[in-house]
Order: sequence, then C-alpha cells, then structure tokens
Amino acid sequence: MIHFILQKVRTLRWFIFLAVFFSTFIVFIGVTSISSLLYESLMAEQANYLTQQLMDLPIESRSKIELPSITTEVRLTYIGTFIFYSFAFLLIAFVFSHFAIRRINQSIEEFSQQINQIQTGQDLQNFNPTNLNFIFNELNHAFNNISELARQLGRVLNDKNLLEIKASLLSKLVIKNIRLDDWNKYISDIFTNMHKTLPFDFICVYLTEEGQRKLKIYWFEEANQASKLEAEQLLTKQFKPFSNTHSSIESLEITHLHLTNQSFNNFKPQPIKGFKSQPKFLVRHLEKEPQIGCVQGVFIHSVAMEDIALRLRIDSILVVLLNLLGSSRAISGYTQKLETAINLSEQENTMAAEVLYGHLLVKNTDQLAGINYQICSSSRFSGDIIQVKRSPSGSTFILVADATGHGLSATITVMPVISVFNAMVQKGYQLPFILSEMNKHLVRDLPDDRFVAAILVEIDPAHNEVSIWNGAMPAALKLNKQGEIIKEFHSKHMALGILDDAMFDSTPERLTLPKDGHLMVYSDGLIEQENSKQQQFGNQLLNQLLQQKITQDPIKSVIQSVLDFAELEQPDDDISLCQIDFAEIKNEIIPSNIGSFLCSSLHTPFEWQMKIYGTQIAKQSLPALCNEFMQAQGLSMPLKRWAFSVIHELLQKVINTNLLQLTLIKESPLGSTAEPMINLDYHQKKTQALNNLSNDYYLELKFKCILKDCDQTNNQDLTTAPCLIIEVSDNAKGSTSLMEEDSLAKLRTLADQVIVSQQGHHIQVRVG
Repeated sequence: MIHFILQKVRTLRWFIFLAVFFSTFIVFIGVTSISSLLYESLMAEQANYLTQQLMDLPIESRSKIELPSITTEVRLTYIGTFIFYSFAFLLIAFVFSHFAIRRINQSIEEFSQQINQIQTGQDLQNFNPTNLNFIFNELNHAFNNISELARQLGRVLNDKNLLEIKASLLSKLVIKNIRLDDWNKYISDIFTNMHKTLPFDFICVYLTEEGQRKLKIYWFEEANQASKLEAEQLLTKQFKPFSNTHSSIESLEITHLHLTNQSFNNFKPQPIKGFKSQPKFLVRHLEKEPQIGCVQGVFIHSVAMEDIALRLRIDSILVVLLNLLGSSRAISGYTQKLETAINLSEQENTMAAEVLYGHLLVKNTDQLAGINYQICSSSRFSGDIIQVKRSPSGSTFILVADATGHGLSATITVMPVISVFNAMVQKGYQLPFILSEMNKHLVRDLPDDRFVAAILVEIDPAHNEVSIWNGAMPAALKLNKQGEIIKEFHSKHMALGILDDAMFDSTPERLTLPKDGHLMVYSDGLIEQENSKQQQFGNQLLNQLLQQKITQDPIKSVIQSVLDFAELEQPDDDISLCQIDFAEIKNEIIPSNIGSFLCSSLHTPFEWQMKIYGTQIAKQSLPALCNEFMQAQGLSMPLKRWAFSVIHELLQKVINTNLLQLTLIKESPLGSTAEPMINLDYHQKKTQALNNLSNDYYLELKFKCILKDCDQTNNQDLTTAPCLIIEVSDNAKGSTSLMEEDSLAKLRTLADQVIVSQQGHHIQVRVG
C-alpha cells in the first residue's frame, strides 16, 4: 500500500489530489472533534441554566422537567453536513487539479516536440519555449531558464564547430602517404569540407611570389560578373592600411575559381554602421610579410560573420588556415622539385645503366659457344657481373664477381674489376697476372670495408687445361652429363681488394679439360634467397634441380625456380649464374695461310726486343708485352693472334726445356735429402723453379718485320714483301731437346721456317 502510494505521489496529478485529500481529512477530523466537544459543552451550560431557572420558581409552580439529550443527534447531523461539504470540496479540488495538470502535460508535450526538432546548433540557438503556458509562474520561470540554457548551449556548440574546423585543418597538416601535386585541387577540397561546418560565400588567398602579388578568390558557387567586381572592390579596400608597404592596387593579379557549379548571384557586401571600411560579413588575417609558401593573407566572407562573437573566434582559425595553405603550397613546390630531381636522377641512372650494361659489360663480353649466363639483379644496378673474354693466346676467361652491397654502390665497386679484366685479357696476360692486377687496383682504390668476391676460370683448349680460382664465392660445381656433382671447387682464397701484393695468392686449381659435362658457377644470392618462412633455397635444392636434366634454357629455369621458391618477382639479392659446357668449347684455329695477311697489314719495317733476367722471368709476361707493341703497330687480328700464339708457345718451350731443366738439376743435386721436385704439382714445380732462378740467366725475345725484294712476274718487276721474324734465346748451357725435329712440331705447322741453333738455345721462326 505504501509502495503504491509512493508511486502515485511521484506524478503531479496524484500528488496534488492526495495533498488536498489528506489536508481535508486532517481538517475534518480536527474540526469535527473540536466542534462536537464545544457543542456538548454549550448544551451542558444551557441545561444548567434552565435547571437554575426552574429552581428559582416556587415549588408548587415547579413541575418535574426532564431535558432530552440531543448531543448525539446534533453530532451526527454536524458530521454528515461536514462530510457532504468535504466531498464537494474534494471534487472541486480534483476537477481543478485535473484540468491544471492536463494543461501542464500539453505544454510539456509541446516542449518535447520542440526539443525533438533540434538538429543543429542553429536550431538550438533558435529554441524558445516562452510561448508555452505551464499555468504556474514557477514552472514558466523554470522553462524560461531552460530556453536561456539552450541558447547558451548553442553558443557553446558554435565554439565546438569552430574547434572541429580547427581540428580538420590541423589534420590536413599531418604528413600522409599521398602525393601533393595540385595545390589548387588540394585546398579546394579543404574549402569544400569547411563549407559543411562554416558556410561561406568565398575564401580569398593572398600570395606574394617573386614580387608579384596575387589574389585567388575561391567561390563556393559560381558567381556572376557583378558579384565578382563587388568582391574585388571589397577586397582591395582591405589593402589600404598596407599601402605604404605594398605596391599599388592595380598590380594585383586576381583569379576567380569556383568550388561548385551552382549559380550564385546575390553577393552584397554589407558594411557595419560607423565602420564603412570594415564589411559586415568579411573576416581577414593579413601578415606584413609573406609566410612559408609565399602566402601572406586569407579572407573569408560568410553571413555567419554577423555574429560578433564568431568574428572574434574565427581569426584563430584563419591563422591555422594561413599556415596550412602556406605549408601545403611549399610542400607542393618541394614535391615538384623533388620529382624533377628524381626524374633527372632516373635519367642519369638510366644513362649510367646503359653505359655500364650496354658498353662495359655487353660490348666487352664475347659471345662464345658453350658459355651461357644470366644476371638477375635486385635493382636497376647490380653488384654481380659476368664477363667472358677470349685472350689472344686462345684461352677463354670467365669472370663471375660479386661486390659488397647492392645497387649503384656495388656497381661502382665492381667497375674497376671490369676495366682491369678486359684490358689484361685483351693484352694476353695469364690468369695469375690478371688476378694480381685486379686485386692491386681494388686495394688501392676501394675503402677498407669494400671488396669483391670472384671466381675466375681460364679454359685453355690449346693445352687441354682448365684453371679455376675461387675467392670467397660459393663452390663452383663440376657436373657430368647426368647433372651429378663430381667435384666442388671451394673457396681457397680471400676476396679481391683485401690483401696486398705480398700476401695475395693468385695460384688457381687446375684440371684437364673434360670432353663433356658442365661447370656451374653462381653467386651467393642464388642459394641464400629466402622464402616467406625464412628458409633459404640452399645447395640441396640446387643440386636436386640440376639433376632434373633441364633441356631448354637451364640458366633461366634455375633462376625462375629460385624466384618461385621465394614467391618474388625480383630477388632480394643479386643472382648471377654461369654454365660452361665443356663439349661445346672449341679451340680457335689460326689460319694456315697467315702469309696472305702480311702484305695488307705490314708496310713499314719494325723491331721490338726485350731481355729479362732471373726471377723477372716469372714476374713479366713477354707475350703480353709484345702484344701491346703489336696493338700499337696496328697489326690485324689474325697476325696478332698468330704472333701471340707463336711467342707464347715458343717461350713456354724455352723456359720449361732450357732454363728450368738446368735449375732443377742445380737445385736438386744427386744425394740431396730434399723432396724431389718431380713429386710436386707441375705448376707448383714450375713456379717454385722460376722463383729460384738465378739472376745469371736471361731470356731474350726479338720480334721484327723486314721488307725483302721478290720477283713477282718472271724477274721483270721487283717488289718488296714483308717478313715477320720471331727469335727467342737464352744463356743456358748444354744441348737441349729442342734440337730434335719433333720437339717444335706445333710451331712448324704455324710458320714457314723454324731454325734452331746454339744447341737449342736460339730459335728463329719466320713467316713470309
């Protein structure tokens, strides 16, 4: 019961009704009790008074009078009457409270409907419930206060909108992963977004660039010519206070831009009374000097600026907007300059790549049968190179090199290797000389943290020999026909560019030239390529792949398998792969009719000679030095190839048969406990013997061209014909095996005449 009453009391209607009811009930109880007691007391006094009067009468005239008790009847009548009037009063109170509460509820419902219609801050400012009647003054006063609160909240909400505009502008200042190519498009989007919160007629940006002042007017809607002229007049008046620091108004370059295609023809600038120079709807922020991006001022024209409070607050937004416009314009300019620089850099890189790969590598690399290779770089430039070059001696050199790092820096590191390798091979130097020279240049020219891992292979079909030097590269693999690995040539040397000449070892591994099978050479980028699970391709997968007998383009298939394994289109590290097919390697045959090239190539006589002693015989390459002289003389390629082959073959015969044979006898006397030299590897034996050669021994080479008279037509016309003569001599003692006819059989097939004299220590080869 108490809970039910409490619930009813919470409603205004029942609260009034219960208040009237309980008030009436309390009054009824009190008045009834007091009135009945007073009435009984009054009736008792009246009875006593009548009794006293009767007592004053004579006895004989007094009759026995009994007064009836009427208290109970009177009390019931009084209570009934009071109940009737109380009920009427309660009924009147209920009716009055019902209509009053009903009117109040109607006003509250209308108040709720007005609240539901509030959608924007402007609606909140326009909210006014003063026309509603809540009956009681206290309620009307309370709801009037609510109306005033709504208008205050509207002003606060307007501040919130301004803060949202600030936040939106500040968010534009955050550097994002976007391109800022078109500044006008960028700020047009900003102005369009601003219009959603702060509607405006136009926004004007004032620029000062290279002494030229510009006004860019961004209309939200398309304006007619009259509106544009009025806006220009309004804006130009704003510069009068700055006339002493700026040039004349006529120098302004004004541009009108439209953010939308809607028509706008009602622009009327309205000045505030007493301040004709300050328009009513225009707010500006103007700096005395150009800021970043050459932006100096910004103006905004909006009807909302009629609110004085908003005009004061909008200035801080214009400061942010000014900084945003200047920063974005500067970034746009920097972006264009950067793109220009990048494009220029790309052009330079393209040119450098063309020079490197189109000239240094492609044009200086011989395309020879049996040698296939491919480089798959991780960028435009590669730190891996593969060079194939044919020497004048007939040997083929294959260089596979991997420089430290990636890209252009690695390419620059490996470029000295390319130039030295090509020059040394072209001059006819042998493998140890080429390696020593490349290492010398890299030690001298590269920083300490730069080096080049390399494998250099020399294939010499004339002597049926293959030489392999591996410096810090993965093992070169010798394969049979079935693709099975039968020998691995692991690295036994340091990379190029680390050790000086005294510590550098250029001694290669040598093997007999196989009749079939392959030699596979590759860089570490192939086996170290990782997949998404951080697993390397490795030697095991490579070996399995090589045994699959790939028939078409095995080099491309291997590289594609590596890329498929890594699920990449471009490797993380440069990959180079070279396959040498021994069965296709062919010896270059020197023309047998070499004399036919003499008349067309030789027109003047010449003579070149060199004499070297002792250990210099091992340190100098006489064939290469003579080859440089032949190049300077402009001899044709067949003649140079013939002369180089003859000199190389002749010198090897003289050194091995004459000089080294005497040295071996001298250094290994009978009865010596030293290890016999014959038990050593042939090339190690030869190198050691040359290093122990006494300075009393010499080796002399002469190369000359003479012109001789010859009878061409029955002794009637005498002409001169060239003749090439190559002479090699030494000062070793005793008769040698070179006196035998078959010892110089190969040379006799190359020359017209071979003369051996001085017990085999002087040999002359003639052609022509």
